[in-house]
Amino acid sequence: MKKYANIIILLILTLYFSSCSEAILDKDPVDRYSDATLWTDPDLASTYLNNVYYRVGHGFRGVMLSDVSDETLNGRGPNATLWHKGIMTADNMRDTYGNPFYSDLRWGNFANVQRVNIFLDKIDEVSENFEGVEQIAVKAETDIMKGEALFLRAWFYTQMCRTYGGLPLMNKANELGDDFSGITRATFEETVNFIVADCDAAAALLPLKADQEMGKATKEAALALKSRILLFAASDLTADGTAASNLVGYSAPNRTALWTAARDAAKAVIDLSTFGTPDQQAVAKNYFEMFKAYDLSDDEIIWGKMFMQTVGTTHRINQTNGPNGIDNFGRNGPFQSMVDEYEMDDGSKFFDHYSVMSINNHITGEDEDLYINTPGGKYNHESPYYDREPRFYASVMYDSCVWQKRFENLAGQDPLGIYQRRTRITYVGGVETNRVYGIDTRNGPVNDWNGTYGGYLSKKYMDDLSCGRDENNKNIWIYLRYAEVILNYAEACLELGDIPTATTYINMIRNRAGLPDFTGDITQAYRHERKVELYLEDIRWFDIRRWKILMETFANPNWGIDITQYDEDGVITTKWKRIEVQEPNNMNEKMYWIPIQTTEIKKAPQLVNNPGY
Repeated sequence: MKKYANIIILLILTLYFSSCSEAILDKDPVDRYSDATLWTDPDLASTYLNNVYYRVGHGFRGVMLSDVSDETLNGRGPNATLWHKGIMTADNMRDTYGNPFYSDLRWGNFANVQRVNIFLDKIDEVSENFEGVEQIAVKAETDIMKGEALFLRAWFYTQMCRTYGGLPLMNKANELGDDFSGITRATFEETVNFIVADCDAAAALLPLKADQEMGKATKEAALALKSRILLFAASDLTADGTAASNLVGYSAPNRTALWTAARDAAKAVIDLSTFGTPDQQAVAKNYFEMFKAYDLSDDEIIWGKMFMQTVGTTHRINQTNGPNGIDNFGRNGPFQSMVDEYEMDDGSKFFDHYSVMSINNHITGEDEDLYINTPGGKYNHESPYYDREPRFYASVMYDSCVWQKRFENLAGQDPLGIYQRRTRITYVGGVETNRVYGIDTRNGPVNDWNGTYGGYLSKKYMDDLSCGRDENNKNIWIYLRYAEVILNYAEACLELGDIPTATTYINMIRNRAGLPDFTGDITQAYRHERKVELYLEDIRWFDIRRWKILMETFANPNWGIDITQYDEDGVITTKWKRIEVQEPNNMNEKMYWIPIQTTEIKKAPQLVNNPGY
């Protein structure tokens, strides 16, 4: 039976040095465990490791990682990030709200590597304090913990490697008085090999998810992480032979070997056969529910983080991403281009049935870019939100969709809890007589400054049973899931020229989402499917970079929607107008990698920063 991993960190284990007298040193501390005691007890060792788990970051933020991709606005808009503007430097890496650039990706993870290395240096000592059968049992227990620690080290290194490239390789704990002047960055290739070795060693020690405490590392997780880093390594950014240095790519890449390694890593996860056959109807129906779950029991989930409302690490994504009309912050909503990416329910492209046309507004006299339904087609709704694929309705909050009931002050005005983004204007005899702004707009009656500029919010990862204004969320964050592995395998097969296999696995994702097989160019179909399926899961930013499509992806304006409903002497028309909602992007080549902060370079001047910094 699955057991929940500890979420509350019961003990903070502190290793410290003192210059006190020998008599004092001989006394057992009364408020903490000594180093000698810690590594004699498997329960204490497990608690130490739980502290490392506690420090693994998650994606619930005011400025999510999707905000530096083409998925969502930076916060609620309209200001772009330093990264979008192309002006991020080693001295200035903060976001719009003054926070450091995504701390769980940054150089500071070396503190967590040190914590893991302390554990790895000591964990084998624990079983030596036992004898006979008991020693065998304790050794089996600590070997699993060792696998968890190796996985966690690989996790921290993967986060940093995909952000910076080559890293200093630390496989032993540092000691006070160590000379760090000789520490340099390993090559990108050496760093990837280091991560892969840790993943392999972890997988050899770890049990399957079904036999592990919920929330802890598993064999599936170790192999899925290996798949992720090898896919990144085989991609154009690091393996097309044009890398600026061996710190950010291979010097003489063998693409066939790299893609073969990526393919085999993904297939190793698939071959574990712990996920079952994808159920088309169930996955399409439960896509939303999977991301609002309170535990990690779903077979689709490989590894994730659980939360409690009042203790340990908490999050409040309903308040962060929810509508301002129910006292939330309206952040991280999708761009119009992301909304347009979702297909129709028959698998056809949205722009097969709609177009954006410049039309003069006879009331204002201005030309407007309007979404217009193509006459005579299969779909005849004026609204672009009808007849879309299931993942659209599970992921996007759009005008007129039902979300949560209003509080008492607005329940009479909106008894159903409809997300209201349209402005209603009434004209009588050509004269405006009334104007009512949607409750969730930037002119609405509740916290108008928290209304998103883009018109949409992200429904994915929110919990319709949680009140963002009043309470923390309980739903999970998913780090690794089966769909990513399937897509990794499809991409590697595609790059190796195995089109039939790639086609099968791309369609596996589509079919289980309730869509028919793809048509058209397979590379475009694959990248579309990956973008839609993995929306808001901290993956798109890495994909844009590893595919080297930064410049083309951010060449277009950052679009949103403005909806106006006109009542002219009883004749009602609605216009969906495309508008710019965030500052223009200004990308340059150096933005493919993040700089090492100047403060870190000052600590170790021998470290070479990334190209362009």
